[in-house]
Amino acid sequence: MSPLKQATDTTTKYSRAELITLVVVLLAGCLARGLFLSDVAVEHFDEGVYASNLWFSAEQGAEYPGRYYYAPPLLPFLIEWSMIFFGSGAWGVFLPSLLLGSLTVLLMWWVGRSWFGPTAGLVAALLAGGSDLHLLYSRTALTDVALGFFLLLSVYLIWRSWLSLDWKWPLLAGFAIGLAWSVKYNGWLPLAIGFSGIVPWLWIHRRDRLPVTSFLARAVAFTVVAVLVWSPVLVGLQKWGGYSVVASNHSRYVVGFSGWFASCTRQLLNLRLLEGPPSYLSLGLVCLVCCLLGLRWREVTLSAIKSERLTGETGRSTWNTLLSGALAALPLLVAWLVGITPTLAILAAVGILLQLFFIRGFQTQQDQRADSKADPEALARSLAAWLLAAWFCGLLLATPLYYPYPRLTIPWTMSAWLGIAALAGWLEQQGGSSLYELCSGSSEAHFKPARVVPALSLVGVALLVILVSRPWSVAGWQPRNGLATISRQMRSDLQRDLSSTDEAVLYIYAEPGLFFNLKAQGHQLTGPVADFQFLNSLPSQMPVYLIAGPHAARDPEFAKQFDPVRNRFDLVQTYGYKPSLLVRLNQAQLPAENETESVQLYRAR
Repeated sequence: MSPLKQATDTTTKYSRAELITLVVVLLAGCLARGLFLSDVAVEHFDEGVYASNLWFSAEQGAEYPGRYYYAPPLLPFLIEWSMIFFGSGAWGVFLPSLLLGSLTVLLMWWVGRSWFGPTAGLVAALLAGGSDLHLLYSRTALTDVALGFFLLLSVYLIWRSWLSLDWKWPLLAGFAIGLAWSVKYNGWLPLAIGFSGIVPWLWIHRRDRLPVTSFLARAVAFTVVAVLVWSPVLVGLQKWGGYSVVASNHSRYVVGFSGWFASCTRQLLNLRLLEGPPSYLSLGLVCLVCCLLGLRWREVTLSAIKSERLTGETGRSTWNTLLSGALAALPLLVAWLVGITPTLAILAAVGILLQLFFIRGFQTQQDQRADSKADPEALARSLAAWLLAAWFCGLLLATPLYYPYPRLTIPWTMSAWLGIAALAGWLEQQGGSSLYELCSGSSEAHFKPARVVPALSLVGVALLVILVSRPWSVAGWQPRNGLATISRQMRSDLQRDLSSTDEAVLYIYAEPGLFFNLKAQGHQLTGPVADFQFLNSLPSQMPVYLIAGPHAARDPEFAKQFDPVRNRFDLVQTYGYKPSLLVRLNQAQLPAENETESVQLYRAR
């Protein structure tokens, strides 16, 4: 049996404490994503595009016009069927993202545990469950949380494909990659990560007689399956001019290396504004976990020295314990001063480097000679570390090459969570005991309270001070129903403006969010337009209105088309609303929090 086959045949035991902890973390993550949904509605431009399939008949293309520019059809398809079963309210529209966002927390635990150990799984789940960024976008009808889920699943299945002789893994990996590719056009990223990670791993372990031809065959298998699963999307694009049309549209948002620094700086600002109590709480809990693991590692290191100096160490044990707590609390201080995202990046880079190059740094020379042959578990962990390094470094370089939409950082942020999980897994390896063993009273490795309370108290106090000093505002829970409110006001004003109970025809320029909300509230004669040709065929029996919002105001093409026909419209009403932080962060210049956007309602004549 090959060593790689052995690596996938090992059975893993789950303690009762671990399962209970996982359930608590998962329930907390699900609850955070599902609270206060009554204040959430479709608002983002792309949300309106993705959530509007249901409002178009087959003759109209069964989708919002130009949907293919923004994303492949999988997520709009899922939202459409969710609305069929659960209606056009918040639960029906956001259910796919809510489910995939919650499942990401569970999958993070599974991948982190499989790659770097039980404690790593807990750390990954904590960071995913408490991420303000992920929490916010799990409550939207956008593609990024779904992409993150399938990206994580695909990379994990690629890892299994490299390690196992079972051909089901390449097939499953290819299917998952195809789904990621069908959610977002950059869903091919797992292929890039898989190939980038396997090359250095094979080169380093080339003396372990690894079956290179088998790796090549598996790579071909999951690549072919991924292309086949994605091929309906490619075929569907042919009627619009093929994928080149989509690529040309996306190229408008590429800032290149000349704009890399500015884009990166803006992304850090965006993510800083999204930070809230959930992110600090999850980071603080991770620091507590690492503090316990660090204390255990220190204990093991000291006991291995076996010198006379050890007797003098007891007098300084309290001070050393306090020093360990101060070091564990340091990431919280850094996060408070410069932001959580830079802190995640630093910790993740350290964790990845330790897993790559220092996994045996604290073993004796005799142990290293004994481990000179290929160890299945070490090979599997090394491969995971190289895949994670390719993921983390590749997206760290590539993400700022694009316009700084905050949601684009979700895939990189997920790699940072796993990098910190790798750090926890490294500490666990050095200490020789998992977190659950340390906290178990029945284990020989467990801590006595007097040995850990001083260090944990420092971390706890640092976390408490930060939580008290920062505003208790969760970006994901802020109201996001401004356009829905305007739609209700607009329908009420229309009823007063009309001389009878007849419906009016509403044409909406460049505001899919308003289109969706008006449709969801029951106004059937509503349609999107990109020009004013409708003025040439106005119906004589019912009034026609034009709705133009913030996107039209920022679109030079709208002004170019509207000015010649301005005398054909009467301004009925102007509505003001405060866009949510989600929408404001998308703008080139971040507007003030109290700045309002306007929506105009015109009547055609």
